[in-house]
Amino acid sequence: MTKKYLLTLVFTVIFASLLLVACGGNAAEPAEPTLSQEEQINQIYTQAAETLQAEIALTEAAQPEPTNTPQNTPTSVVLATNTPLAQESPSPFPTLPALPSPTPQPTKPATAGGRPCLRAELLFESPKDGVALQPGQSFVKHWNFANSGDCTWTENFSLVLVGGPNFTDSGLLSLPDYSNMTSDGIPNGGKLEVSVSMQAPATPGRYKSIWMLRDDNGQLFGVGALGDEIFWVEIVVRN
Repeated sequence: MTKKYLLTLVFTVIFASLLLVACGGNAAEPAEPTLSQEEQINQIYTQAAETLQAEIALTEAAQPEPTNTPQNTPTSVVLATNTPLAQESPSPFPTLPALPSPTPQPTKPATAGGRPCLRAELLFESPKDGVALQPGQSFVKHWNFANSGDCTWTENFSLVLVGGPNFTDSGLLSLPDYSNMTSDGIPNGGKLEVSVSMQAPATPGRYKSIWMLRDDNGQLFGVGALGDEIFWVEIVVRN
């Protein structure tokens, strides 16, 4: 029942009561004392108000109490944690392979008397050191050696330029091509005669070309008590 309906009902009751009071004003007086017209009207208003309050109370009691709608409980949001990046270990530098050690050249064993196996003795040379030549002049250098060691010199031995200017076409001269070397070799006490064609430089000055002998294993040797001294060609080119 709505409030609009209740109000209509109350006003209807009030209107009917007022109508009855107005119509009964000229009737015979009752035995008991009656209320005045104003008091009757007030009594009607009071009854109507009480009736209205009772109807409102019944209406409110009939209506179910509103239930509280449960609020959504906020769900805690779990923040994603940063996954730590995998730290890359520094790559070790590649290990370089060890360089092979140079193979030492084999040396000829010394003789029982303590003399080197490879040794030469210079017996003769021409032209002599300090010879004067014209610029670009050709000449032939002669060396005569004696094998003063106990090892035989073979046809695989060479004459090698080890320092200074080169007066020849090559710095490595095979002994059979420039000497009396034969397939029999030069034994201890034998003689080696070397002749090499050379040419003086075109520029005036003093020049010294340094040479040594070399065996078939690549070992250098020369003159002197230990067979380790050099021999040379020294010339002077004039203006």
